Amino acid sequence: MKLRKGKTKSILDVSIDSALLGVEIYNKPRTTFRSEGFITMMIMAWTRLFHAYFNSTIGDKYYYKKRMVATIQ
Repeated sequence: MKLRKGKTKSILDVSIDSALLGVEIYNKPRTTFRSEGFITMMIMAWTRLFHAYFNSTIGDKYYYKKRMVATIQ
């Protein structure tokens, strides 16, 4: 996968940082809510990974559904 420089790379770096922070939280023995913190950070990492992938494939294009206007008769 060819990565764009700039926005995609920065989103990917943040994704990696979130995953590493999740593992670090889970490995600390005295931290409270270890599982919850790990799960939250991993979900954030996956979301940012998807954002980086979509940004590299489709860029900044947005597709909106056409609004259906209901007619009252």
